Amino acid sequence: MRVSTVIPVYNRQELVKPALESALAQSVECHEIVVIDNCSTDGTWAVVQEYAKRDSRIRCLRNDRNVGPVRNWRLGIEAARGEYCHLLFSDDRLEPDFLVDTLGLFDAKTAYVMTGHTMQGQGGYYGASSFQSKSIISREELLEAAIFLNPSEIQLISPLNALFRRKDMLETLIDQIPNPFGIDYASHGAGPDQLLFLLIALRYPMVRCVDKRLVVMNAHEGSITIQARDLNLPREWVRWYFVENQRPEFCDRYRSMLWVKSLKNKSSRAIYDQIVQDRGGRFRLGLAIDYAVRRIIGKLSTLGSSRAKESTGSR
Repeated sequence: MRVSTVIPVYNRQELVKPALESALAQSVECHEIVVIDNCSTDGTWAVVQEYAKRDSRIRCLRNDRNVGPVRNWRLGIEAARGEYCHLLFSDDRLEPDFLVDTLGLFDAKTAYVMTGHTMQGQGGYYGASSFQSKSIISREELLEAAIFLNPSEIQLISPLNALFRRKDMLETLIDQIPNPFGIDYASHGAGPDQLLFLLIALRYPMVRCVDKRLVVMNAHEGSITIQARDLNLPREWVRWYFVENQRPEFCDRYRSMLWVKSLKNKSSRAIYDQIVQDRGGRFRLGLAIDYAVRRIIGKLSTLGSSRAKESTGSR
């Protein structure tokens, strides 16, 4: 099997239909669709079974109890048979060229292939990415963007918009991340998804991008991300967890950056205080100033670009 689409689902009997249809619309050979139902209590299981009866590419699996979202992702990936694999969340959908375009860019030096995305809510489309115009992102550039400043807005929001090697996913998807705040990372993807991107990026020199928006993320009240509300604390702690365990040479810079953030953000302050308590030391003024200045320059640059686009569009 060349590629697997894994669709984790729970109580999405209507929303899962567009996701399944978009997976079935992919025009690649040796493609399987693995649906892993997390013990739904509505009609979801009947819906996916009906789809499986109509198309042999679909395999349906069902947990005998609800194991939480992230563990359900893992069970689906474990059940998959493809060399390459990706997660299609049950309330999102793919454009028809997603697999054709991403598979075509893989080589031995590539960690994963990302595509652009659009956001959709009840009022229609309301946002879109632009980072995918960079055809190649080096490992160091990606880590810098994910941990510190991100002027190119390289968005590691969701595994939905990337194709990975299944082996890499199995070895880097972590659902329990030690933390002093009582965050249950297995209960939502904010944190484990980001860590997946970072840990796999360490293994290869670069990431490739397809300059198309090939996935649609559906924002609604039932989505895991929306339900989680405040995602800064779990995501910021994951960045620190990664730095401390994988890139300790970044610790001083990260702590100094966090101190600047903490001037306005309570979550950042809580993490900064915890780091100082655990490791000792304080922020370095020079590093803090450097981060603050770069952040201001980045915001001014972004504002200038936005105004230039508005001006061009009004002519």
